[in-house]
Formats: sequence, structure tokens, C-alpha cells
Amino acid sequence: MKYVRKFSIFILLGISSVPVFSKEKAVYELHSKEELFFLGEDSRAQDSKEKWNLDELEDFAVTSNPLYLREKQNIGMARGDVITASLYYNPIMNMQQQFIGASANAATGRPETSFIYNQPFDMSGVIPQREKVAKQEFLGTIASFRDFDRLFRLRLRQNFWTYLYVTEQINYQKEFLENYQDLLDLTKLRAEKGDISFLEYDRLALERVQIEREYRNARILRAQVVKNLRILIGISDMNSPLSIKGRLEFISTREFGIDLNDFDIEERPDLVALKIRQQRERMNIELKKREIIPPLTLGVEFLNKGNENVTGIYAATPLPLFDRKQGEILKSEESYKKLGFDVDAKRNEIMSEISAAIKELQARESQLLDYQKMGLLEKNKEVQEKSRLAYIRGASNLVTFLEAEKNYLSVLRSYYEIIYLYYNALEGYKASIGKMDSSEF
Repeated sequence: MKYVRKFSIFILLGISSVPVFSKEKAVYELHSKEELFFLGEDSRAQDSKEKWNLDELEDFAVTSNPLYLREKQNIGMARGDVITASLYYNPIMNMQQQFIGASANAATGRPETSFIYNQPFDMSGVIPQREKVAKQEFLGTIASFRDFDRLFRLRLRQNFWTYLYVTEQINYQKEFLENYQDLLDLTKLRAEKGDISFLEYDRLALERVQIEREYRNARILRAQVVKNLRILIGISDMNSPLSIKGRLEFISTREFGIDLNDFDIEERPDLVALKIRQQRERMNIELKKREIIPPLTLGVEFLNKGNENVTGIYAATPLPLFDRKQGEILKSEESYKKLGFDVDAKRNEIMSEISAAIKELQARESQLLDYQKMGLLEKNKEVQEKSRLAYIRGASNLVTFLEAEKNYLSVLRSYYEIIYLYYNALEGYKASIGKMDSSEF
């Protein structure tokens, strides 16, 4: 139908001896080469770059984004804490030489030499318990990173779907802009011949200005989305254009293999991290209680003074009469209770979040299924085509034609917006249950 429409316009223009304008000139040279490159749409530059889909963007982002890699380093730091907590007490070696004023005739006697070796011993199992606490912290760090990964991928996918949505806007707005220019030329011709008033030409020109403004705004918005995608995937070279492949097409949750009632909130990474840290605080209470009993230090001493050689064994330990870790134990107990409340609150928050995500997703999907069943786009396209041909043949006035154009633009905008919101709701549902990978469903 598109080619028939163009052919009909060109025949009418040719009969009236009016030169036919090319498609490029009809758009009034909307963008210069520098502007196209700024918007990331230089076709020559894009030809040399492979277009990326969502999976390729995610794979590149998790290996190149400095913020993502920085967050991942927390796991290595926590692993170092586990190693530190598992190390035993170091021995102490002491050597002493007394020689000032010491001689055979001096009152202080002969020079004295002594060697002392001390070894602290863990009598209450502090080190094994400290290692358990550090391991729980390590597991909590991994869970926190998984939660960061969940939110990172959600943001990346939201920008991806925004890019596709804005691209669809640009495509159909560009088509209408070209069609409006063809009709503008035809209307000017009919006005010059006296068939219609120049007022209709002026009105159509004003309508085209509005569509051109929306078209330019959409291109600027896509450039901003590309900027966000560059930051997320870690591409710093602004001279390297970013090109995304994909279409904003509706695919139902059934086709994705997603059961909206099949989820377990206990698997959400942020809830897992809270539960692990609660368990760590419980272990920390036990650690503080074990630290009440200080380490026992056993020592061996060898003393040489002239002809005297003395060897002895001794033991030393602090007496916990006053400082028995009372404050630290109470602090750990209160922290454990606090985390218990945090876990309960997080469960309620997750359930509310999942419930809201399911309702939104079902509403968007139901609306799209209704549109698909009634063939909304096809019917609206048919009405628009008939209205256009009627105006070209002079069987309809400009007001009727513009109303049909506005209706079709409005339906297209609404349809793609609902698809965009549907995919946002779908990603929001995946993030709310903690399963961002489709293979997990």
C-alpha cells in the first residue's frame, strides 16, 4: 500500500508538469552529517560496527564497566578477611643482654644473657568462631553483589527497551514526515490551480512543523539513551558509534515460558544478604562470649649469667575481672534483633513489589492481547490509507484527512508505548523475584 500511495502522488504531480522531489530532499535535509554523527546515526560509521543485541550488551557490560568491576572487588576483599580471621596467633621471641657495669669485680655480677619464647594459645575457640563469622560476611558480600548485578541488569535492560521504543517512534514519524512533504507539494499545486484555498496549504504546513518537532525530539532522546548505554556497558570512545539491533514486538509471557505464580521470595539476593548478615550477627554474639576468656600465653626462658644456666617455663593470662565484653555482647545482640526486623520488613516489601509487578504485567499483556486479537494496527492503517487516497483524488477535505493522520499517529504512539511499558513491567517482574536470566524460568 505504501508504494501504491507514493505512485499515486507522483502520477498526479507528473500530470500537472510539476517536478518530482526525491525522498531525501522531501525531508528538507533534516540533519547534517555532524548532527547525525552526534546522534550516533552516521550510516557509514555504523556499517563498520556490528549491531548488538541485549545479551551481547550484557556480556560486554559485566566485563567492561568500571563501576561493575569495582563492586565485584568487594568479594576479593571479603575473601582476604576470611584468610585473616583464620590465622593463628604469632609466637613471640625475646632476647635480652645485660652488660653495662657488669664485670667480675663489680657489685652487679657478671653479664647476663636471656632468651624468651612466648606462644599464645586459643583456649576458648575464638579463632575458629572468628573464621565462621568472616565466612558468613563473605557469603553476605556475594549476595550483595548479586543484588547489585540484579539492579545493574535491570537498568541496562530498561535503557535497551527505551532505545527500541524511541527508534520505533523515529521510524514512523520519519515516514509521516516524508508523506506530509509529498502532500504539502500536492496541496500547494492544487491551491495554485485554484481548486482549494491557500489556507489549507498553510494549515498542512503547520501540522508538518509539529510532526518535525516531535521527530527531532525523538532523535535527541535516543542520543541521550545511547549516552546512558555507553556508561552502562563501559564504552568511553565517543567516536565509536553504538548501534543496537532488535524490534519492539510483542511476545507474551506464555511464549517466554514464564509462570507468574512460580517464584520464591527467599531467593531474592537482597533478602538473602540480610538473612546471611543476621546469621553472622548470631555467630558474632557467640564470638564475643568466647573472647571473654583471653588467650593463655606459655613461655620458655633460658638465662645465662657467668657459670649459671637457668631454664624455666611460665604461663600468663589476663584476668577478666572488669572487662568481660559486656558492651560488645549487648551490641551484637541488639544488632541481631535489628536485622531480624529488617528481614521481616524486606519480606513484606518484596511481596508488595512482586504483587504490584504481576498486576502491572498482566494489565499490559491483556491490553496487548486485545489489540492483537482485533487487529488494531491493520484496521487503523486501512482507514488512514483510504483517507489519504480520498484526499489525493479530491473526494475528501483537508480536515478529514488530518484527523485520520492524527488518529493513526496516536494509535501507533500508544501501541508502541504499551509494548515498551509491557517489557519494562516484564523486566521489573524478573527483578522483583530475583531472576533476571530467562534460563532460570
